[in-house]
Amino acid sequence: MTAPRLLSQTEFSACFTAPMRNVTATAEAVVDVWSYAESIALPLGRVTQLLDVTAVYRDAANRFDQVLIGTNVKDLSLVVIVDTLRCTVHGHCFLDLADAYGMDRT
Repeated sequence: MTAPRLLSQTEFSACFTAPMRNVTATAEAVVDVWSYAESIALPLGRVTQLLDVTAVYRDAANRFDQVLIGTNVKDLSLVVIVDTLRCTVHGHCFLDLADAYGMDRT
């Protein structure tokens, strides 16, 4: 298993090739993201619990899948980046959806 690696914003951004596609319904697991996710030491800031996978997005180059896992913090997801060509976890980051996409926090 890959040791947990928190990606910088630059590293995370490098995993995007637009347009990203929602492949939640059709994605097939090439790695066990749960083993990876459960190896991340919690609590981590406000995050004390990981919930279910909420979505999987694939970049246009078919290189990276971004697996979004809900947390106990509203609008904050753990994103596990899977390198689909190497069948490995590239790393992870926490994504505040409200901040990233200008969502209302109410």
